[in-house]
Amino acid sequence: MIPFRPSLVAIWSLGFLVSASAAGLPGTPISYEEKAVEVTEYIQQNFWLKKQNLYAKSIADQSPDHIWGGGVMFSALVAAGRHDPRYLRIMHMFYDGLDSYWDTKVKIPGYEPSPTAGGGNDKYYDDNAWMVITFIEAYQVTGASRYLKRANESLAFVMSGWDDAVGGGIWWHEAHKDNSKNTCSNAPAAVSCFRISKYADAKNASKRIADGLKLTEWTTKTFREPNGLFSDAIDVTTGRKNMGQLTYNSALMLRAYLCVYSLTGNDLYLEEARKIGSAADALLDIRTGAYRDKLRWSHLMIEADLELYRWTGEADLLQRAKTHCDVNYELWKSKPPAELIDNAALARELWLMADQETDAGRAFWKASDKLRK
Repeated sequence: MIPFRPSLVAIWSLGFLVSASAAGLPGTPISYEEKAVEVTEYIQQNFWLKKQNLYAKSIADQSPDHIWGGGVMFSALVAAGRHDPRYLRIMHMFYDGLDSYWDTKVKIPGYEPSPTAGGGNDKYYDDNAWMVITFIEAYQVTGASRYLKRANESLAFVMSGWDDAVGGGIWWHEAHKDNSKNTCSNAPAAVSCFRISKYADAKNASKRIADGLKLTEWTTKTFREPNGLFSDAIDVTTGRKNMGQLTYNSALMLRAYLCVYSLTGNDLYLEEARKIGSAADALLDIRTGAYRDKLRWSHLMIEADLELYRWTGEADLLQRAKTHCDVNYELWKSKPPAELIDNAALARELWLMADQETDAGRAFWKASDKLRK
């Protein structure tokens, strides 16, 4: 499946260090959990705003990060909490801190990009969709009803962004900034609908599954390109598309197809997910074998690779994820990114790899992937 896979020797030749030397014990590789702890502790020491229960934007800018970066960090903490309950305590505090972004003084509440006094109109539908997915996972890990409640509330805001312009789809921004509908708002919305249906009563589960199907169909029809990957956005007035192919767009559509497969058992949808996974080779940096995009986008392709691997058992998918994580961990050891979001993205993918090393982690995802029909 993968035409090029650099060996550790090749990575060394590009100026990286192998994991064994990173541990200080030549010949003794360190686990992904150890790597994930190292990155997460670095974040806690350099970005955690203790008085606000929030995280800073960057090393240089210690103001609270935008909700996008916050959502990525939340996903890192919930994954970490499967391995160490200490991180769940931090996650609970962070959730409380994020209430400063939650705008209740509007018709349909949602997360503003920055802390707000309420009554704002600067909400991004994609920001809120990411929160739905991570809050569902937090509910799965903790059983705390407030996470499922907020996931449902956030999804209500996301779905309010659907209208019939250009045949359907969810806008990127509630005030129609950039006049666009984007894959990054519709694909995670579809995954959100499918995954939340597992925890709904029969009537609401059917509605959410129907929503997920219409989102998947519209996004495929609008953004699937001949190479099998997904373009970025469409201008609602002109119909002109932004043809950029960021990793997270294809990643979330791959996951949407896996959700449909889980619900239906129809091999057609698994085959479509496989096609996206195969096409994702084009998103790799041929020098390193890692995904070419910044971590803030590419970590979601690692999530998709691992989900597809869980369904198919195709070893190349796991190897692709390992190569990407190993390369980016060594880059991080050399020079950590300045911004929270990229550090958090690395932590998230390393914790996901740590899940592959434990029976408990594998069991969690087996249960999570199986949706209620």
